[in-house]
Amino acid sequence: MSEESNVSFFTKHKTAIITTVCCLSAVASAAYVVYTKEAEIPSSSAAPVNSVAADKKKKKKEAQKLKKQQEKEEFIATHSVEKFGLKFLPNSTAIDVSGLTEAQKTKKAAIIKKEANEIFKQQNFEEAVVYYTWALQLSSDPIFYSNRSVCYLKLNQPEKCIKDCTAALELDPKYTKCLLRRAQTYETISKYEEAILDLTGLSLMKYNAVSVEQLLQKCQELSLEQQFEQAMLTQKHELANFSDISSFYQSITSLPKNAKNINDEKLTKLVELIYGETVDSIKQADQYVNELVADEGAAISSNSNEAKAFIYAAAASLTFFKSLPTKSLELVEKSLTFGENSFNLLIYALIMCETSGMPKDSSELFNKAIEADLEDASALYHKAQFLALVDESQIKAISNLFIQVLEIDESFIFAEIQLCLLDYKQNPEKKDYQTRFTNLIRKYPDVAQVRMCYAEVLSTQEDQLIEAASQLDKILDNKNITALEKVNAMILRIHFYLSGPDQNMSTLTFANTLIKDAFEIDPTNYKVLNCIGQLTLQDPNRVEEGMNFLQLALENTQAPMEKRQLIQLIQSTKIQHQLLQHPIYAPLFIEMIQQAGM
Repeated sequence: MSEESNVSFFTKHKTAIITTVCCLSAVASAAYVVYTKEAEIPSSSAAPVNSVAADKKKKKKEAQKLKKQQEKEEFIATHSVEKFGLKFLPNSTAIDVSGLTEAQKTKKAAIIKKEANEIFKQQNFEEAVVYYTWALQLSSDPIFYSNRSVCYLKLNQPEKCIKDCTAALELDPKYTKCLLRRAQTYETISKYEEAILDLTGLSLMKYNAVSVEQLLQKCQELSLEQQFEQAMLTQKHELANFSDISSFYQSITSLPKNAKNINDEKLTKLVELIYGETVDSIKQADQYVNELVADEGAAISSNSNEAKAFIYAAAASLTFFKSLPTKSLELVEKSLTFGENSFNLLIYALIMCETSGMPKDSSELFNKAIEADLEDASALYHKAQFLALVDESQIKAISNLFIQVLEIDESFIFAEIQLCLLDYKQNPEKKDYQTRFTNLIRKYPDVAQVRMCYAEVLSTQEDQLIEAASQLDKILDNKNITALEKVNAMILRIHFYLSGPDQNMSTLTFANTLIKDAFEIDPTNYKVLNCIGQLTLQDPNRVEEGMNFLQLALENTQAPMEKRQLIQLIQSTKIQHQLLQHPIYAPLFIEMIQQAGM
């Protein structure tokens, strides 16, 4: 099983209803043996060896030179330019054009082109290339480049075809046939970004719109898949997006509760770090738990099996956040060997949700986790979330599960939030959800997630944007809310600033200040990096810098869906910048934007 990025379910507990060394040492040892043996060879034997190698190299070079000369002589002997009143340059396959006027060159080029066309019709493409090349030596006509590019295409030489199309377009930027051919050739060799730019140019010039649009869509999809696969292969295996990680653990009550009951020193320290609600504390938790489980758990060999089960499960959950599902699965399975409990069964269920693709098996694991501790609401809550993600139509069943969560633990705030969201989803016009959210805010004034989710719901209604912004401002102004909890509110608030009708330099300045604060709190948060990238791109002199931030965001994005969205954003941003830099496409692109009222 490949180590893929699949942490989407881990980070969707808040708003699921809405948005649902051995080899290296061996090589080193082998090299040491070789180097040692070479050192033992007497120096007198080195000279003959070097001499033999030099002789071989010299003979090879002479053979290549002779072969090249023979090919040149054969070409000259088998190709006649005399019939066009021309001759080859001495010892060369190039024709001699000296002494010819421009008119004479043009006339001879036209004659050669006509004969080349006849040769092409006979499908003698190699010979046609020779004739078009002669014509080009007489006249740099874009048609000659275009015709020769077709020959190269027929000869399965795509790079040469592209080169000739490019040469033709440099002479005639509106040569649409060449532009389409280059785009199609780019597509055949999987250079989709280049094809997309050419096809977008053709679309702007309204060239054969239907077929161009179809090919454009195909290349966009292929490019997305190509870059997505590459992004998954190069996925960083480090903790990132700490605000989401912290929020996830807030929805897990079984870990801190059992750690308190077990009263194991190492487990207690680990839990304190995990729930420290800062980037540093979560990083320290990851480092600490890795030390505990290293060397087959040597550091916890004397601890109770009960403590080991929780420690290994905690290691599994943190490892999963590093996009290492296989390793996390090994760790949670190790945890289960020390005894089953509500926490390790829940982590097992969550990991299986993302890796097995078998909802039935995952559902059974959730049930086992629930049965392991009927007084803990975590597993029941996540089962409800799981059901919301795999079968959103069962709203009544989902709602009942969240109600059961609150019957077990009336302070389980996330379940109350989800019930508010379900009210909105079922009856957005009735406005009952507003009353429910308002009551919840009074009950939990210092819980950022309540106001955050309320603001997200309000933001879907144009007449409620001011109130949505107000809810976010109250989060940012609340000193009882931790900095890490404020990050997502900062991001959404920036979105409101930039999308508002009264956008000006002061709002842009404030947005920049706010995003810098968010970056200082959670510098690997992909949503923060994405926002910085888009803000930076507002300055036409900082396009490269903005694109770098978007790329960083992509590297730190772990959930596949978000990765795809970021790749699409990067693609479209890059294409837009290229269009605006193009002498032909720029005015057409600007006109299209203006007509669309963008």
